[in-house]
Amino acid sequence: MHRLAIALFAFLTFSDIPSAVRQYQIFADAYDRQRNGDPGAASRGYADLLARYPGSFFRNEALFDLAVIRQAKGQTQQASAIYAGLQAVKGPIGVNAAYNQGNLLATTAFANPKAPDYPARLRNALAFYRRALTGDPNHADARINYEIVLRALRTIEPPRAPAGGGQGAGSPGNQPQQQELSSDVSNLVLGNARQDEGQMMRKYFRPAPPRQLPKEEKAW
Repeated sequence: MHRLAIALFAFLTFSDIPSAVRQYQIFADAYDRQRNGDPGAASRGYADLLARYPGSFFRNEALFDLAVIRQAKGQTQQASAIYAGLQAVKGPIGVNAAYNQGNLLATTAFANPKAPDYPARLRNALAFYRRALTGDPNHADARINYEIVLRALRTIEPPRAPAGGGQGAGSPGNQPQQQELSSDVSNLVLGNARQDEGQMMRKYFRPAPPRQLPKEEKAW
């Protein structure tokens, strides 16, 4: 039995348990279909769960996984809208929603570096990566992608010295400053600098995967 489902039982009345079980079954079935390469069926499962149980215990998980499918299909506006609504959620869902939002902005920017809003998209991507790193400083993918995007931005906008010895105008007091995150990250990025852009996008700017259900805990 899944840990989350077990934890929920502690707060449910007896009459609530059948509904919670059914919600979990719908969610787990959709997740399995997504993991096994059937995003269409998975989308329908998540949508069914959200329609039948608007306040579902698995609502945030279903929304996140649905956004991952939308992102993979190139439906960036739909995915972005879902991620925006999940970033206030505490824990991995909120962190990965911010991370995936940063990926959407970064990939859109790199697809057209001559666009007038190219620098703005890069800056916005950095802001979402910072948000993800604030929630999880050890999020390795966010750290790497932050570094890649920051380097791209600095090729067109060299860093400015902070006025009066304080933080730069673009670095709010409650966020990390825009700077190289570590020599290890820098070396990793530089070591892959000869990859063509398409390879880099596929390797680094993939969405965070759907939440995983441990196999040993899946059966009821």
